[in-house]
Amino acid sequence: MLQSLLLGIGIGLVYDMLRALRWHFSCGRAATAALDAVFWIVLTAGLFEFGLVFAAGQPRLFVLVGAICGASLYFMLLSSAVLLVLTAMLCAAARVWSAGKAAARVLQTALRRTGMPEKIRHYAKKIQKPSSIFRGKGLK
Repeated sequence: MLQSLLLGIGIGLVYDMLRALRWHFSCGRAATAALDAVFWIVLTAGLFEFGLVFAAGQPRLFVLVGAICGASLYFMLLSSAVLLVLTAMLCAAARVWSAGKAAARVLQTALRRTGMPEKIRHYAKKIQKPSSIFRGKGLK
C-alpha cells in the first residue's frame, strides 16, 4: 500500500511538472493537448509497470486506491510548494537562455568585426582544392 501511495505522489509530481510548463509557456490548445497526452502516457505506463512488478500482474483494487490517495495527499500538501519551485526554475532557465543568446550575438558581432569568418572561408577553400601530389596518378 505504501508503494502505491508513492506511485500516486509520483503521478502528482509529473502532473505538476507538465502544469508548470503549460503555465510558463502559455500553451495554446494544441500544446496543452500534447502535454496532456504525455501525462496520460506516463500515467498508463506507470500503472502498467506497477501492476506487473509490484502487484504481480493481478488486478488489485488497493493499487488504484493507494495511487489515488497518494495523489490526493500530494495535491493537498506539496503541490503549491513544488509549483513555486518549478516556476522559479523555469524563470531562471529562461533568464539564462536569454543571457546566452545575448552573449552569442555579441560574440558573433565581434567575430564579424575581426574578419574571422572570411579567413576561415579562405582557408577552407584552400583545403577543398585537390592535392597536386595525386594529380598525376589519376586520383583527386
